[in-house]
Amino acid sequence: MFPQKLSKVYRTPSDHQPPAAKNLAGNLEYPNLNAADVRAQPANISRQLHECWDSIAISEEKEYVLATNRRHGCDWRGMFFGYSESNVGHMTVENADFKLQSDHVVNIVRYADNNVLLVAPGDTELQAWSTRSAVYNSKDPFFLFELDKAVAHNSPISHMSVFKADPQKCVSACASGDLKMWSIIEAGLKSFYHARFSHSDKFSGLATPAITASQFVTCDRSGCSRLWDARAGSPSSTTLFNDAARALSFTCAAWAAPSELQGENHVYLGDFDGNVHIADIRVPCKLQETIQCFENGVVSQLEINGAHLAVMSNMPASVKIARVNGDGKPEFIYTKENIHKRQTDAIWTDSRTLLTVGHGRKMAIHQLELANSSVDCGD
Repeated sequence: MFPQKLSKVYRTPSDHQPPAAKNLAGNLEYPNLNAADVRAQPANISRQLHECWDSIAISEEKEYVLATNRRHGCDWRGMFFGYSESNVGHMTVENADFKLQSDHVVNIVRYADNNVLLVAPGDTELQAWSTRSAVYNSKDPFFLFELDKAVAHNSPISHMSVFKADPQKCVSACASGDLKMWSIIEAGLKSFYHARFSHSDKFSGLATPAITASQFVTCDRSGCSRLWDARAGSPSSTTLFNDAARALSFTCAAWAAPSELQGENHVYLGDFDGNVHIADIRVPCKLQETIQCFENGVVSQLEINGAHLAVMSNMPASVKIARVNGDGKPEFIYTKENIHKRQTDAIWTDSRTLLTVGHGRKMAIHQLELANSSVDCGD
């Protein structure tokens, strides 16, 4: 312990009288007080569609939920909104059926069974909300109230998928590779399957099939893809593909249904070089085909709809839609570039309409009837 007589108390000198903050531009004699000024300003907590549109979901009744976030500065927060089908082309704060502000950003929204909305905020929770209630509002049952919430992972949820075969079940994951399967029982969330370390590298993709609720596929940035089976007593997986040469870096995954593309045994994996790889779960450790989609772009998301495969990219943000013919060969029939500053999510609203959201140009509607054309919304 140093003696007290050697200690000094540092104070702002009385002769330190800097000019006003607005006159400090280019002044090297005094510190920049802009950060202090920003902290002194009151936060704008009004309800608004923030500039980052991060996720969108659609229900069986064609009702949409949109998650928007404020992602700049030190104050990050989000909101999610509900819209009927008639208002999806022009989403505003005023015409939203419901709106809810969150203390955290809202990373993902996905619909489960019985109009239950699963929400992954920017903390470690998973939330379940009901979006329809004839009891609370019989005239317009599109309504929002919370059912349950649970601590999901040790970091925010980065991926979530609901099983089409059993919409009361879903699987979630975070970037560290922590996996959990959930069931929605009596309006509550219950975890029944947990794998703490699913991959040795950064977790990048998750896909669920349409014919079973016990299997799913994951992938990571080191070129490894794994097939999981939840029927085992403990977390169990087999290697679907592993790139020993470390030349591939998977970014996303999608699993076809029996009537889609080449059938229910095929998994589609996007990579960092703009390619889509096709793997057959019956033939592990081998890629059946590689499709080059973008020369300059990272495949960010894959969405399958019947005979159509939508491939989204970032750097730059673009979308391509391929139609798979009877011989299994894809034919690109739609291309649109620079649709957003950064593409974040996409859904098929019907058999020929794809809706993408992102940062910057917030939403774009891509219609296959009009070749190579799209409609921008939400600016």
